[in-house]
Amino acid sequence: MKKIVLILLVVVSFSTTTYGQSKWHEKQNNYFVEQAGKEFGLKNDQKKELKEKRMEMIMSFVNSNKALKNGELTKEQQKEKRREASKKFNSYFSQLVGKPYAEVEPFLKRMRDEIKNLK
Repeated sequence: MKKIVLILLVVVSFSTTTYGQSKWHEKQNNYFVEQAGKEFGLKNDQKKELKEKRMEMIMSFVNSNKALKNGELTKEQQKEKRREASKKFNSYFSQLVGKPYAEVEPFLKRMRDEIKNLK
């Protein structure tokens, strides 16, 4: 009986943590998409696609963090995976808004700072 309770406690704790992180990532993603929509005049279909592409990047970051913790990647491999995901997203974002990366970079930097301070 004690084992069952312990297992249930572990499962519930894990589920709550995972769900909480997902909600946080979703909140960050929604904020980014909303701000990008305002800044660059994106249409609803563009915002929907942007939301999906940015979530792909976020999940790539999350997965590389998990792989590092599990010993599946070295710190350098993790950095490379994150760089690739960022580069892919930044290229996509530049194409979406029709501006070169140099012009969207200030927006991306501002968003990183603002998203860190979201509550």
